[in-house]
Amino acid sequence: MDATILSPSDRARIVNAFTEYDRKQKGKKGYNPYALSHYCRAIENVEEYLSEGYTLRQAIIKSYLGRLCDRILKELGLPQMTTDEAKWGIR
Repeated sequence: MDATILSPSDRARIVNAFTEYDRKQKGKKGYNPYALSHYCRAIENVEEYLSEGYTLRQAIIKSYLGRLCDRILKELGLPQMTTDEAKWGIR
């Protein structure tokens, strides 16, 4: 499969991770009921970064933040974000 295109199985695992994350956030103070649509839009950002030559892990770190990013990386079997990546991002 072309490395610049997100595989259907990876896409499904990303959707599964952020849907589960959103479900757990639902009862918490400050919950954003529109967040799920933003998470879906970020998949397009992942594909754009892949087409620019970033690895899947780098594309996810550039598209998602914090705990959600770590949950997606874990779902895909990729290493968690480092402290520097969380603080400064991917360049």
